[in-house]
Amino acid sequence: MAKLASRVGESIGFHCYSSVADESTLGNPEALIWSSIRHLGSYGVAYYIAKDRHGLRTNRDRQSAANNIKLYIRQAADFYEAARLAKANTAPLIYYYSFLNLAKALCEFKMPQLHKRPESYRHGLSWRPSAQYLVDLQKEYVTVSRRGIWHLLWEALMGVRCPAANPTKLRIADLFAYCPEISVECEMVCPGPQNLITLEDPAVLYNPSIREAWIRFSLDPSDLKLAKISMRCLIQTLRMPRSGYQEVVPAKNGYRTFETEIPVKVGRKQYVLEAMESDISALNLFTAIEGGELKYAVSIQRHLPFAIPQISVLYTILFWLGSLVRYDPHSVADLMDSHNWTLIDGFMSQSCLWLLERMEWALYGTETTLRSAR
Repeated sequence: MAKLASRVGESIGFHCYSSVADESTLGNPEALIWSSIRHLGSYGVAYYIAKDRHGLRTNRDRQSAANNIKLYIRQAADFYEAARLAKANTAPLIYYYSFLNLAKALCEFKMPQLHKRPESYRHGLSWRPSAQYLVDLQKEYVTVSRRGIWHLLWEALMGVRCPAANPTKLRIADLFAYCPEISVECEMVCPGPQNLITLEDPAVLYNPSIREAWIRFSLDPSDLKLAKISMRCLIQTLRMPRSGYQEVVPAKNGYRTFETEIPVKVGRKQYVLEAMESDISALNLFTAIEGGELKYAVSIQRHLPFAIPQISVLYTILFWLGSLVRYDPHSVADLMDSHNWTLIDGFMSQSCLWLLERMEWALYGTETTLRSAR
């Protein structure tokens, strides 16, 4: 059957958020990210972001968020600094408490007066060490339990109520497979099918004459072969309530190209990327830096009970590592002497930094591409 011709429109880029920034630094990128996050400790900045990027409508809610967020930001920064100075066998626990406070700050933007909710005093996750056995990375799992910060974080990122039943088990090895920044280490320690499919040349296109916008992207069939999933199955998993995706004439040889079946109508005074935010959010994008460029991927969450965003994946692994440090130092020592530590060390040095950057995006509601000016 002949493929449909692509709609004609002008590309306005492709981003996780409708607000976009591009920054460069001569210094340490980690320090620049923290400088940006600490800026939210300013009442005026937090108040503006609460209104402009998170849509808090009442003055009371914006004031409450601005007053409370600075408390979480301060604790997060202090924990992070302490973790940077800690040894490898203790740092994960301190890093977790830093990100727990960043998660609370994000949830405060979505749910003002978070501290009055019972969930704010529970992790929402649990893990139990074995009295008889050392940790086996291939068999370990964490349990999503009674509603806590984990659930509220998921809801802040996904925009709907978390569907997790109590209990829901998440296998740690499965979660590591969704960390593109340490994909080489993961393949060495937890080999398995590819779980992330990179979107080639993704773009939001806009036809101003009829005020319609849509998403277009291409896929490399060889990626799906490595992932052991059919093209039809993948496209079905990307279907959203509003629309699915249809195949069109490929944009370049060797690839298959898809675009939104039903375009989005853009209001006369509406910013195009803002109108497309729900459709882009529905893709549940995973991001990574490859060759100095930001890449976007969709996930095949075949081993997970429901869609889990990238921030929640990294946050969950960090919870497990923190629990391991706190409750099972014997297993920590055993892991440090094994080849499995390659994966954990990679996570602590690479994934934690990427989690920090994605948290900054979420807090500001802005995708910031950070480049080294050196």
